[in-house]
Amino acid sequence: MAEENIKVLSLNNGCGDGKVIFGEEYEKVPLKDEIVEVDVKIAPHEKREAWGHKAEFILASIGLAVGLGNVWRFPYLCQKNGGGAFLIPYFIMMVIEGIPLFYLEFAVGQRFRRSAVGCWKKIHPALMGIGISCIVVSCLLCIYYVAILAWCFYYLFASLTSKLPWQLENCPQYLEYSNISALCAVNKTLNDMCLLKERFPDCCVHDPQLYYFYRKALNISPSITDLGDGIQWKLFGCLVLSWIIAYACIVKGVKSSGKAVYFTATFPYVVLIILFFVGVTLEGASIGIKALFTPDFSKLKDPTIWMDAATQMFYTLSVGFGAHISFASYMPIKNNCVRDALTIVILDCGTSVFAGIVVFSILGHREFTLGAPANKIGGGPGLAFITFCDAFLQMPASPVWSVLFFFMLILLGIDSEFGTLEGAIAPFYDMKWVKMRKEVFTGIVAFCMLLCGISLVSSSGFYAFQIFDDYAVSLGLLFIAFFQTISISWVYGNDKFADDIEYMTGKRPYFFWMICWKYISPLAIFIIFVSNCHQLVSNSLKYSAYVGCAQQEHDISPLGKGVNGSIAQFEYPPWALFIIFIFILSSLVPIFFFIIKDIIEHPSLWLKNIRKKLTNIKEYHPDPYRVDPSRRRTNEEVEATIINESKFDD
Repeated sequence: MAEENIKVLSLNNGCGDGKVIFGEEYEKVPLKDEIVEVDVKIAPHEKREAWGHKAEFILASIGLAVGLGNVWRFPYLCQKNGGGAFLIPYFIMMVIEGIPLFYLEFAVGQRFRRSAVGCWKKIHPALMGIGISCIVVSCLLCIYYVAILAWCFYYLFASLTSKLPWQLENCPQYLEYSNISALCAVNKTLNDMCLLKERFPDCCVHDPQLYYFYRKALNISPSITDLGDGIQWKLFGCLVLSWIIAYACIVKGVKSSGKAVYFTATFPYVVLIILFFVGVTLEGASIGIKALFTPDFSKLKDPTIWMDAATQMFYTLSVGFGAHISFASYMPIKNNCVRDALTIVILDCGTSVFAGIVVFSILGHREFTLGAPANKIGGGPGLAFITFCDAFLQMPASPVWSVLFFFMLILLGIDSEFGTLEGAIAPFYDMKWVKMRKEVFTGIVAFCMLLCGISLVSSSGFYAFQIFDDYAVSLGLLFIAFFQTISISWVYGNDKFADDIEYMTGKRPYFFWMICWKYISPLAIFIIFVSNCHQLVSNSLKYSAYVGCAQQEHDISPLGKGVNGSIAQFEYPPWALFIIFIFILSSLVPIFFFIIKDIIEHPSLWLKNIRKKLTNIKEYHPDPYRVDPSRRRTNEEVEATIINESKFDD
């Protein structure tokens, strides 16, 4: 876009921070300060990459927000926390936590037109650590999230057959077991046969889907300290394929990812709708839907349900990674970011509820045919790779539904993967840390992450995955989000931020959102953070290990005997606890480092500004402009500020 020359009056007060008035025509202001007329080239930031169409931005943001957690975590939390009663705290948290944080990230990215590092550094150099922490958590997520995609690809390829490989009939000792089962079924009085059936020593026949996941797909080692059979090459191939696809989607930045999301962000909804109509027409579907939504309002007295709702809302929207800030920075500065934020948050939450109906309608059919309770399920990989795989076997043309389901999971995951990766790479170019072509640097980063991810596709990889999944990013994201809200509301200023939003959207933010930014959201995040820290220090940290079933003749794990369900909990060894400690610190240290560094360099300035903030009663108002109208900046003043910032950026 061609640059436009405009005239600006700079009222230079001799201190270098004079007030700027923007406009083509203006009246002379009777001030003693020297008035200097200058020509400024507007918006050199327009050289920045941009979305080809707003639809690309919306779809990319939806793809980043809507991920695997919508399908396999929300339904589990819903049935765990009182069914329909869980929706009450869930939607409350959407209003006081989800929308304000999402709105904030979009507005920050669009206003400062930089990735997370550049945005927070512009607000205050001491806040640059927030952006660095965003890079850290994004890289950690990308490393292990792609391992899930590798599992999904493996199951997708395994489903391309007339009979799914996790059927009971594929167990090593199925024939012997079927003969005993037949004798027991014919005559229930044959107690010895029925008892032999219950105690049959092959774990596969007691839970074929669980056995297939751990022993066939993962080939899991006996313990976290045992490397087992090393790299699982079938999973390694799927890992490489996942990275190739992720790289192809962002090789050209938003130019390529913007085109990819037309398919990757929309097709999962096509699959969900297909599975919805199939699911609700199955016998017993109503059993599952009732299990999902039947409310148990007594659960609302339990603080756990509120914590689960707040945590799920926080993670399902992918706030704190910096990716949404980067995405918004590629939009024109005149754009209604609040409408975009509301649209995406509501769609994300609606997708969770819709996916819950799909999941539980199929699980209801499973309960109808097998008697396995629909309300007794786990979340995470167990739901997708074990429970759902069992449910597919009860459906006609089961391979078809299995292929569709895992293809949907791949698309949901790949959106989140390349969106987060874009958020991690963008700062290197905004801050001019890297000069090489972006596709080359992106390839180098993807290759390094691939090397790091090899450990996740080894026999002991599932144990490493648990460390990543449970501890690598959770506390870091909470810490980042807390400092984001504090930085905007107390450092930059809620009223100043509201002026920026009014300039960008034509309307000042609602007073409620400003209350959330300044008080409600930071308090909610702080409570969740403290609660998570308390759980970390008060409980011994444990991981899940496959030890085999209680019926097995020989123990397969040195950790202990087989148990009902084949999965047991064990404490992490000291070296694993050290890794967890490093993961947690890696996303916290950058924030502290840059704040402490700035305090050491400018101690008197910090003391002066803190005293000024705390002693000025107007600062405690959610929108100080309402008690001091002189603080409000006009759109012309905001625009002039942006132009001056652009000159320095250029």
